[in-house]
Amino acid sequence: MLNHIKYNLIFLLFLSVSIAQIKLDINTIPTEVDIYLDDINIGTSPIRNERIIPGLHIFEIKKKGFAPLKYELIVNPSQAVEIDFFLNPVHKCKFKTKEKGLIFELNGEHYWDVRLIRLDLESGDHLLRVFKTGSLVDEQTIRIDKPETFNYILKEPLTKNDI
Repeated sequence: MLNHIKYNLIFLLFLSVSIAQIKLDINTIPTEVDIYLDDINIGTSPIRNERIIPGLHIFEIKKKGFAPLKYELIVNPSQAVEIDFFLNPVHKCKFKTKEKGLIFELNGEHYWDVRLIRLDLESGDHLLRVFKTGSLVDEQTIRIDKPETFNYILKEPLTKNDI
């Protein structure tokens, strides 16, 4: 009798686990992207017929030449989940200037005070701020959509008092 109850419990546990798993399909642009689910590499995209259980999951999407993507998803009990990820390309860009004494800030993340710098930047809009002796002298949005060299020139020349 005890063995019969034990086998019924094992069967119920197996049944609940197999029913709780949900079909997962993942598409990406571009394709052949490494997909990590909760820190486990589940393969390259597209992913078909993977299984996932309800709850909070973290996806990490990585491919050389593209900005990595981290995405949290709460999976509710359902029949299937299909997710589409779009990765932004990363471009090699240069910022050059002949101006002296400027400090540049890009997106509040990158700072420099040299006349030439190379950065790998994600496609899209970026906020460039320029400072001279602690004061903001220029602010502009730049769009990155290809590898590019930006030659920075102050819109209004600084007076001798600013130098």
